[in-house]
Amino acid sequence: MGGPVVASDGGGRRRVVIACQGGGSHTAFTAGVLKRLLGADELTGYEVAGLSGTSGGAVCALLAWYALLDGDPARAGQLLDRFWADNSARAPAEMLVNTWPGP
Repeated sequence: MGGPVVASDGGGRRRVVIACQGGGSHTAFTAGVLKRLLGADELTGYEVAGLSGTSGGAVCALLAWYALLDGDPARAGQLLDRFWADNSARAPAEMLVNTWPGP
């Protein structure tokens, strides 16, 4: 994930914008960081003014933003967990394809 861009909203809360990295294991890391960050008490002094991302990071940003728009930042973790669980290989054939050697 990129570093935050920080500004004040004039009311004491600092505004941050988060860029989410995509690409394989980077996306998994991004999902974990967003889950922890958006559910943290330390976030109370901040307003997340925007999220962006590339590839899988864009998916993570979208799910987190959806939770923020609903006014429930901690829900982002639930949405991220559910999305990645739904898209993981569970059937034996899916797992075999994931371990298949490349060309």
